[in-house]
Formats: sequence, structure tokens, C-alpha cells
Amino acid sequence: MDKLLLTIPTLFGDHHTTAVGQILGDLEGVKDFYVSSAFNQVNLSFDKKKISPEQIETLLAEHGYSSEEPETASAASASERINRHTAALTGVGDTLSFAQAATPYEGRPLWPCPGFTVQIPTDDA
Repeated sequence: MDKLLLTIPTLFGDHHTTAVGQILGDLEGVKDFYVSSAFNQVNLSFDKKKISPEQIETLLAEHGYSSEEPETASAASASERINRHTAALTGVGDTLSFAQAATPYEGRPLWPCPGFTVQIPTDDA
């Protein structure tokens, strides 16, 4: 079995990993595969007698998962940052930053919690 490692920039979510997994699962000659949206990579084992690496890459590209695609992150303006949870900022180059507005504490956010009840002190000592 031969191995192939592809970096696919458009592979950035679980719905993409599922789609790529379905594509690879239907291919004759592909034995094992691991799809990672965290690293934008596909790592697979295949039989060279049944399918070539070029055929695998071409099939994935036909479905929108090309290893030739440029990085998809783009800079966000100040007005866009308010509504977005993630943004690539122009001043930091290719770095991706994560931001989230914290909601103010308003008591017990998980109350009532199943299995827990209000404890009432008793004088049974």
C-alpha cells in the first residue's frame, strides 16, 4: 500500500470532512484514510494498481477540494469584526485570531440542573 498526504485549504469544517470521507470511501483502491479539518489535510493509503494519486486528487478537485487552492482566510474590517467570531487581521499577516464577546454573569446560567435540587438546611443535629 502506498501513502498520500494532501493539504486542502478548503477543508475547514466537519461537513467538509464528512463529504471528503464519503468521496474517498466510495473509491476502489483506497484502503485507509484520515481527514482532518483542523490541519486541512487528508492522509490515505491506497493501492497503486487500482487508482493513482493523480486520479484521487482530480476526483477531490472535481468536488471542490483541490490541493491547488489558495488559503481562504481574508482580512476583516472593523465593522465586520463585530459580527464575526473569527477574523484574519491585516496587521498580523497569516495569523488567525479568535474573539468572543463575554456575556455578563446573570446568576446561575445552568439552573435548574437535572439531578440537583435546592438544599434546605435542617436543625436535625
